[in-house]
Amino acid sequence: MIARDVRHRARWAAICFTVLLVTPAHAEPDDRIAACDTLVSLRLLATANPDRAAALAAAAGRPGCKAVSRADVGAVEHRAMIGGAPFECLAVKGESACLWVQP
Repeated sequence: MIARDVRHRARWAAICFTVLLVTPAHAEPDDRIAACDTLVSLRLLATANPDRAAALAAAAGRPGCKAVSRADVGAVEHRAMIGGAPFECLAVKGESACLWVQP
């Protein structure tokens, strides 16, 4: 009886360990955002890629746009409203001018 209980527990421990090894680790959230030199460039990027992750991936290939770390983003320098959506041009560390970011 005890041997059967030990085998049963060992089997469950092996299953749980296998699940831990096979299950992918939770990915850290991406701390970058898509940012563009002009509001027009940002609007074109956002229109072509409505999903934030897709916009972030496409930012590197679009002229005037890039992915920047949230840690490098500073204060708001300019604001604009288009179609009821707010857009902000934020100061970014290492940039000479502010960059427009997705709302």
